[in-house]
Amino acid sequence: MMIAYGLDKLITFSRESHTKRVFFESDKVKAPVMGLEARQQILLCRMKHDVIFFVLEGRGAILADGEKQAVGKSTFVFVPKERETRALKA
Repeated sequence: MMIAYGLDKLITFSRESHTKRVFFESDKVKAPVMGLEARQQILLCRMKHDVIFFVLEGRGAILADGEKQAVGKSTFVFVPKERETRALKA
């Protein structure tokens, strides 16, 4: 079965903190839409799955085990589960 999602309709923002709306979840995959205002961040965390970041709008940086990757609109970043930590900053 194929499922399509209109991600632009799932984006929300809050001045207090980043937002997160999980739109799909299975045993192998968890897919959230995250909304971050300027200078908001998701602190270093550990994940037991591979992580895919696709930036819909804006710019920021993704940090994985000390390696920093600048991101902007339409950027796709894959972080394998073998990386210990990852973080995100708008």
